[in-house]
Amino acid sequence: MNFLNAEVLTYMGTLISEVGQVENVEIGIAAQDIYLPELGQMTKTNNIQVVAQNAHWENSGSFTGETSPAALFDLGVDYVMLGHFERREFFNESNDTVNRKVVTALNDGLKVIVDVEEFEQVEPVLKGITEEQMSRITIAFEPTYAIGSGVSASGEGAQDVARRIRAMIGDLYNLDTAHAVRILYGGSVTVDNASEFINQRDIDGVLVGKAGLNVDNFIEMINIARAKVSNG
Repeated sequence: MNFLNAEVLTYMGTLISEVGQVENVEIGIAAQDIYLPELGQMTKTNNIQVVAQNAHWENSGSFTGETSPAALFDLGVDYVMLGHFERREFFNESNDTVNRKVVTALNDGLKVIVDVEEFEQVEPVLKGITEEQMSRITIAFEPTYAIGSGVSASGEGAQDVARRIRAMIGDLYNLDTAHAVRILYGGSVTVDNASEFINQRDIDGVLVGKAGLNVDNFIEMINIARAKVSNG
């Protein structure tokens, strides 16, 4: 939970001005629910994706304080992020809970960023997901020790986990699905180390946390990703 409304407007104004029309990388902003309608309006004429930070596994019912994935889709939200470490740590979410949320979000038409902290979480959170639905899944690997600690994984260590995740997707589905799935690294990503992760063979991008609160830093990381794509 960061930023009040005026801060959101300032941040997004700068981001849209600097990289709103970028086409060779995908940029997403994961915001508090209360700001999602405003972000949806601000991003209608640019290429920035709006990401919800969480959703429930039911579309309606007596779940006070929760957010319906169907309502997110109706609002025009592009992605929902599910399974983040903080949801597991503070709200007791399990692999089963995350899987139920992923299934419902996909069935409602949303694209999903599935967060895992351990390689062993990948298969259970994808239970029941079809090959077609995998085209709307992005897997974000965030080792627990690196989240908000200032201590990131090494590029080689992150690459090894990403390689194993991609191989598992190949075993669960097929090689085409494994090659197509996008895998992100997250956990104390900064301007100084972003290129170390982005330039790994099996890592397609980064999930930026605290460092992204500074819009200039976030733009610099976007430009690092753009340079990788441009250089092949």
